Amino acid sequence: MIKKTFKDLLREGRKGTKFIGTYLMQPSDMIIEIMKMAGFDFLIYDLEHERMTLSDVMRLVYVSEACGMVSVVRVPCVNEEYIKKVLDIGASCIKVPDIKTAEEAHRIVEYAKFPPYGHRGACSFVRALGYGSNPKASYAKANDETAISIIIEGPEGIANREEIISVDGIDSISIGQVDMSVTLGVPGEIFHPKVIDSILKCADLCLKYKKQLSVQIHTAEDIKLYQKHPAITHFHTDLPPTIFYKACKRLCDEIYKTVEPL
Repeated sequence: MIKKTFKDLLREGRKGTKFIGTYLMQPSDMIIEIMKMAGFDFLIYDLEHERMTLSDVMRLVYVSEACGMVSVVRVPCVNEEYIKKVLDIGASCIKVPDIKTAEEAHRIVEYAKFPPYGHRGACSFVRALGYGSNPKASYAKANDETAISIIIEGPEGIANREEIISVDGIDSISIGQVDMSVTLGVPGEIFHPKVIDSILKCADLCLKYKKQLSVQIHTAEDIKLYQKHPAITHFHTDLPPTIFYKACKRLCDEIYKTVEPL
């Protein structure tokens, strides 16, 4: 089976295709398959929050590949050990939160790429390179297929956004809209005009440096806030527990409204 990667989604994004994903914080195989059936393109397995381990993530990457879901792993921080292990497991994209400077972005590229672009340790026996089945594994191909996504969220990152976005090797940018709302003085208002304006400025920079941007949405209507910007190619929705809660609440409310009192 041909594995679909986040780079594949980005190639489609450059042609105008939009794609949808969200975060998964609980290690559930079933949720991955259901969300793929529903139409999600990628899931981000979150090692920063909640309780997931690298062992959990390895299993989730297996399941993702089996059902055609693209796997992204959010590591806790700019950490060489986490980045290398996640990529050795076989994740097609790493996502690193709270990037403050271009120097941090450069370090991520160095950790994630094999020479000559970085110094990721080469081992042909890891899962990502076929468990040793191919002694002449193509490290150039691995470099080409590995996507790097970063999150800009705090005041320092916002101030340095152009230098960060311009770094070669960074493919996708996400905006931490909750953190940004706090920075801009409108805490929790992730769709406030100040927040949207700042996101669109980041999108302009992504267009300038040929990068792609993801944004957070709750409903399809929220997409209209971003003015169909060509650099905004992918969307993060509510997380599975929230989606499940909303569906359950809506169903229960409808039943209680409809049922006749005894």
